Amino acid sequence: QSSLNKNDQVDFTDIEEIYGEKCSICHGKNGVSIIKSAPDLASSTLSVEERVAIILYGRGTMPPQKDVLDMSTIRGLAVYLDTFE
Repeated sequence: QSSLNKNDQVDFTDIEEIYGEKCSICHGKNGVSIIKSAPDLASSTLSVEERVAIILYGRGTMPPQKDVLDMSTIRGLAVYLDTFE
């Protein structure tokens, strides 16, 4: 199991592509929500661990990704959201 901290180097090339394919449909290309039920990720104050939990288990209308994405990808996505500030 990979453990990424906010300051760890992450290769965002693949993560950005996955975000674009799976997440931007609801959360927008730059984390600014494009559908009413999707939270605005650009202004999120959640910790990386809180984001990991939401990606893993889902929340509201967002389906869980634990059986779709591997843990390193989920952590990478959670850290990637910090680029939306």
